[in-house]
Amino acid sequence: MRIASALSTLDSTAEIWMDLERQLKDQLAGESVDVLLVFVSADWAPAFQLLITPLKAALEPQHFMAVIAESVIGTDQEIERMRAVSALALSLPGATLNTFHLAEEEWGDLLTDDEEFRRRLTPEDIEAEELRAFLFIADPFTTPIVQLLDASSRVFPAAPVIGGMSSGVKAAGETRLALDDAVHTSGLIGMSFSGNIEVDTVVSQGCRPIGCTFAITRCHKNVIEELDGKPALTAIEQMVSTLPVHDRQLLATGGLQIGRVIDEGKGNYGRGDFLIRSLVGVRRDTGAILIGDMVQTGETLQFHVRDAKTAEEEMRLLLEGETLLTSADPPLGALLITCNGRGTRLFDMPHHDVSLTRQVLGAIPVAGFFAAGELGPVGQKNFIHGHTAVLALFRQPETAE
Repeated sequence: MRIASALSTLDSTAEIWMDLERQLKDQLAGESVDVLLVFVSADWAPAFQLLITPLKAALEPQHFMAVIAESVIGTDQEIERMRAVSALALSLPGATLNTFHLAEEEWGDLLTDDEEFRRRLTPEDIEAEELRAFLFIADPFTTPIVQLLDASSRVFPAAPVIGGMSSGVKAAGETRLALDDAVHTSGLIGMSFSGNIEVDTVVSQGCRPIGCTFAITRCHKNVIEELDGKPALTAIEQMVSTLPVHDRQLLATGGLQIGRVIDEGKGNYGRGDFLIRSLVGVRRDTGAILIGDMVQTGETLQFHVRDAKTAEEEMRLLLEGETLLTSADPPLGALLITCNGRGTRLFDMPHHDVSLTRQVLGAIPVAGFFAAGELGPVGQKNFIHGHTAVLALFRQPETAE
């Protein structure tokens, strides 16, 4: 297995694709390309075809995916809101890869028919337990991503989904999603990985729990009316009054986040056990709160804070945990998808997420993009996130020769 990453900020389409070709071929050392992923900044959208066509012809990948994004990531840099193109090339001997485009007119059947969903996403000769992971990249205007992620969790419970929503576009029809020999302006493009490859996921939501846990004792849809038998707003105010001064200051500047426990049977909840959702409103007349997700009575939640320091600490802890788990077979490369709200909009330094990744995991090839919604697992389910960094780490299996 060999992986290469590249980034170019040159001034013309011809210079860019030739620059990317040179960088990737130098690192691949003659190995063929099984997967080529290309990330094009939105400022280059009018020249999308002029960039991807010659690069694809030069590298001759077995499978090809490309997307427009507000900002792109390549090797050791995050180029935010400026012209740039990045790429990740993977040579994966023994891996089985399958690509698919899910179009708008297919949503009805795919969301209600598990067998049709399985057929569209995987080859007939691949069993569900053989799958390692899925990569989804989607148009935010035309894709029912929550329902598709739910279907993937249900049909392929052992294969996590990583990916993101195209960004830097303002209306339906502006997205560009290239898959193999076609370019789409809507729907979802994806790839399944199976066979001789391991794909580990890191999902850093950038939050820290505060206070104690609560049980939802009365709710409907996305409205939480009672926590532990008290009006939700009363329970929050009482909890906040007991917090250290520093945490209360963070709440004043960064707002309150809601952490929903994913695995209720685990107990002793900590980082990685919560799905983070935003507090979107309060009803002071009833003491209810509104959050950015649907909830059910009996669920456990804990409130969280988010700031740059917390986001860095959480990502570092998750990456360091990954190095302990995979020290015998470290990752050979990574796909990094981070939120448009991160980067220099969150951190006081550029290139934060990619720099931290390479600082902890080593100087491995990395490429990716800033998304309008990041896709990754929490527990055994797939979710769309905000303000999150999602990593897919590619490793050679221990049994490979």
